[in-house]
Amino acid sequence: MRSPARVPARVLLPAATLAAGLLTALPGTATAAPSGLSGDFNGDGHRDVAISAPAATVGGKSWAGQVAVAYGTASGSPDPARRTLISQNSPGIPGEAEKDDEFGHQIATADLNRDGYSDLVVTSSREKVGSHPDSGTVVIVWGSSSGLSGGTTVDNPQPLHGSYFGLGLAAGDFTGDGKPDLAVSAQGDTGTNPFKIRLIRGPFSKSGATGSLTSYAAPLEAPTLTAGRVNGDSKSDLVVTGRKTNSDRLGAAVYYKGTASGLTKGATLRAGTTAAIGDIDGDGYGDIALGNPDEPDEEPSGSKGGEVSVVYGTSSGPSATRRTTLTQSSAGIPGASEYGDNFGASVAVGDLDGDGRADLAAGAPGESLGSEPDLILSAGTVTVLRGAASGLTTAGALALTQDSPGIPGAAESIDNFGATLLASDIGADGRTDLTVTASQENDDAGAVWHLPGAKDSLYSTTTSTSFGPSKVGLSTKYSAFGSSLAG
Repeated sequence: MRSPARVPARVLLPAATLAAGLLTALPGTATAAPSGLSGDFNGDGHRDVAISAPAATVGGKSWAGQVAVAYGTASGSPDPARRTLISQNSPGIPGEAEKDDEFGHQIATADLNRDGYSDLVVTSSREKVGSHPDSGTVVIVWGSSSGLSGGTTVDNPQPLHGSYFGLGLAAGDFTGDGKPDLAVSAQGDTGTNPFKIRLIRGPFSKSGATGSLTSYAAPLEAPTLTAGRVNGDSKSDLVVTGRKTNSDRLGAAVYYKGTASGLTKGATLRAGTTAAIGDIDGDGYGDIALGNPDEPDEEPSGSKGGEVSVVYGTSSGPSATRRTTLTQSSAGIPGASEYGDNFGASVAVGDLDGDGRADLAAGAPGESLGSEPDLILSAGTVTVLRGAASGLTTAGALALTQDSPGIPGAAESIDNFGATLLASDIGADGRTDLTVTASQENDDAGAVWHLPGAKDSLYSTTTSTSFGPSKVGLSTKYSAFGSSLAG
């Protein structure tokens, strides 16, 4: 079996010391029929935000991992005081917190048992299964009127030493039967490229029963997965990002079409390490945004400082001709391309201004601000571009930092603002809100910002909020807080 060296490496920073996570009681829970909204774990009509901390120490076990959930409110912001903190030591959650499990490596949301409450899916890609270290597990934490409670393991179909089941994760109805499915990537034991994508069909039950399973040879190594509807039908499609087989440098992305019988491999796209899907031009088809932060000496097809590409959707999938690539040196983009900016390290797509077209946010967590002698190194920025009938436009583009109007805090060196992004309508007002992390805020503690969408300015300059790990019951020591977001 191939060496696991291609699995994404950890950030080499000190591990934290955290108390074991508990599922806390949720005050003021919903009593009416559940909303059915994706990401609404307690069914009250407001999407919630799940924040992973896979490096968290639990019960003295370093890198055991936790996930914090801040529930959405009528005010339009997630409330860290109304929260659930989940680890493998939490009541009702399968397994036990152990060193290096990395519970929360990937997270996703879907109503997997179709009861009207969204459920949270959590991977623990380094979990030991039986006698196999680093085999990996996937756990569903169930939504309810009182919030997230109890969990069920999704069986690893091939528990091997170093299979890393849960390396990539996406939830969506890939077969169009009305039953959400899970796509999970892992490393197998055969083939030139042993990485696999497992499509586990719904429905899912609390007893552990699922629909059928289909295994696909992954087109790329160390594949990460993004779900969304590209060709306008009722089925979710899948975008796979990763490295070309037997290449340490060449990246790529591959589109898979959802069909009644499963996933069908389609077009190979431009290189990307992150992806998001949304209808940028309002034509009814999902467009694919790909972020590629790698420098040309790391990824020959990349751009200095990083790049973001958009592949527009059609009735048959991604367009073969209608594609665009932007860097920070492109006309109308704030700033300039500089080595180490990491533009495209994160991407998110959502209708921030409520005009019926999705807008694009792209993080550049390595961006430095100002100039010598007052240069703020790797403070980080998020560039926001509007969607238009003609496609993505740079007219009115914004560069958001912690020094932007209404954004709490202040830009400081090595904050890495924009490391992770999530677009989700938490306020239930028809405008998508933006959740932004700064992975190294406050000496590696990390923090999360909620930037509500707004008609004219794309984000609210008056109601934006921020909170760090202590507000959701986590230690302020390094836990990789916010390395993955879902909601």
